[in-house]
Amino acid sequence: MKKFYIFISLLFFSLSLNNNYCSTQVDFLLTLSDGVKLDCTKFIPDGNPPSGGWPCIIMLHGFGLDKYSEIDYAEDMADNDFYTVVYSMRGQGESQGYSNLISTTEMYDFISVIQYVMNDANTNDSKIGAIGGSQGGIIPFMAACYNANLKCVAPDLATPDFGSNWIENGSIKMTLLWTLSYGTDIVRYNNLTKAMRTWILSSQKDKWDSLAYYMPLNRDFSNKVNTCNVPVFSSNAWQDKFFSANGIINALPSLHSPYRMYWGSRDGHGSDESEEELEYQSGVVEDWFDYWLKGMNNGVMDANKKFVYASTVYPRVNGYEWSFEQSSSSVWPPAGINSVKLYFHPNFQLLPVAYSGSTSNVILLNDVKDPTLTMEQAVNYEFTGSVFESRFGKQTLSFVTPWLTQSCKLAGIPKVSLYYSSDADLCQYNFQIWEIHPDGTTMLVNRINWTDRAYTVNTTKQKTINGVAHSHIFTAGSRIKVVVTNLDNLTSYENTFLRTNPYVLPVLKRANNKIFVNGSSQSYIELPLTSFAIGVENISSDVPKQFSLHQNYPNPFNPNTLIKYELRMTGNVKLVVYDITGKEISTLINQKQNAGTYQAAFNGDNLPSGVYFYKLITDGFTDVKKMILVK
Repeated sequence: MKKFYIFISLLFFSLSLNNNYCSTQVDFLLTLSDGVKLDCTKFIPDGNPPSGGWPCIIMLHGFGLDKYSEIDYAEDMADNDFYTVVYSMRGQGESQGYSNLISTTEMYDFISVIQYVMNDANTNDSKIGAIGGSQGGIIPFMAACYNANLKCVAPDLATPDFGSNWIENGSIKMTLLWTLSYGTDIVRYNNLTKAMRTWILSSQKDKWDSLAYYMPLNRDFSNKVNTCNVPVFSSNAWQDKFFSANGIINALPSLHSPYRMYWGSRDGHGSDESEEELEYQSGVVEDWFDYWLKGMNNGVMDANKKFVYASTVYPRVNGYEWSFEQSSSSVWPPAGINSVKLYFHPNFQLLPVAYSGSTSNVILLNDVKDPTLTMEQAVNYEFTGSVFESRFGKQTLSFVTPWLTQSCKLAGIPKVSLYYSSDADLCQYNFQIWEIHPDGTTMLVNRINWTDRAYTVNTTKQKTINGVAHSHIFTAGSRIKVVVTNLDNLTSYENTFLRTNPYVLPVLKRANNKIFVNGSSQSYIELPLTSFAIGVENISSDVPKQFSLHQNYPNPFNPNTLIKYELRMTGNVKLVVYDITGKEISTLINQKQNAGTYQAAFNGDNLPSGVYFYKLITDGFTDVKKMILVK
């Protein structure tokens, strides 16, 4: 472990009173071995420390802030008999030095702060905890994986792959560019970090190569999680525009220390906020420190609440934000989750069976109208307005499922299996997952992004792309829509955090980007869902010449198949599935329908392999056909 020799300069003392409790505030500078001085404050509870010394909590601030963002919380916790420390990280606030943008540099600074606490005779060296959000959560979590002397940590909005996550799937997040664009009044960067902004704005491939190399370097610590022996309470936001929850979810098999997870609503990084969820998370944090630092048996390690997650769900609140519905589980993913493949069809349907027609692909045009448009110009336009739109055209392809016959929950990491080709050597595909509510409103759930920066023109490739982890409840009667676009942004009304800026920066090279949909190159999105079932879809309103019931496709099937039928006239319609004994398995439709052609989806997930029958009953027409489920 790297060691720093510490020199302390005490500046002044002040007394802080709160209700019936009091603590002593001490402001000081902590000088590190490289000469950098950190601006620090500690709060010492008044009175005699308990046997062994005061339990201690070090509170770390978010990026671009300083110790004053945490100082009130530190004082409050001192009034609850914790020795607390806050400090401004190097290059931020009144601390000296230059920021390396959340890295092992800042982690070793934090370890020096831990050593300072241990050197105080009034603290208990075996009861030191740490808490913080974003940068303030990443650094103590990282330190816990580097064998720092910590009893417990509570990182918020932090993941062990945050460096890679900022440029995940070859796509550069807008929030990384924003962070690197901060003025010196917010953060002072070292020269290497300053260069990263120039790399992002460049169109040269070698600049991307530099970014891809240096961003994870001394930042990602996923490969160190298996060495962590410190209890971790981690909380993340599904809608985090900086770091998705993917990193912590993927690290779970390697995390062997005691832990609890919360995923849902948080008060930062662009997440929708829920007062109830924030209050819950705050209560768990308090219990976490009381349990690990004070030995209180408060139930915080309840195995049935190892994973607590809040799903986004209708109705909309606060204009354009989701409501949240909380669930808990002892395992992840939660019980009942199945991977549901929804295939892209060239008629822009999204169905649980693959397309079997002759059309091979659909094309997403990356409509760069002006090849001289630079990324810096697009950023200055905020990707909107008449001038920007005269130089860059946003294009979308929308694929929609039939309506859902029952509510279903998404929980986990969605993915896309993409077969693609392009006539440019740089191509991007952005997939947005939406819910179309029965009332006609639409809301973004989350997204999947892919930028191929090593593409050979006009070659066909396949890529499985992981999207942003999420939990969402799709309402019965809603439809799932997947929008494929060359610019992953929303309106400023739909997203007050990013406004009109995209989640990831677009590619500024005109291209015809193909998505293959048939034969052996069938692209699909895979969603981790419970209870997925879709209704009957009217695929044509033209009046057929006769009634008919078609053979299901595919047949045999596993587990999804489609049943098409034609109605010559309006009337009552019933479509029922039976097993080989004649027992009714499922009623797919039982209502009045207009003349036209319809398509029903049947899912055999919960059925054994075997022969089944489906029967269509209408006014004046009945037919039965056989289908085979093979698992």
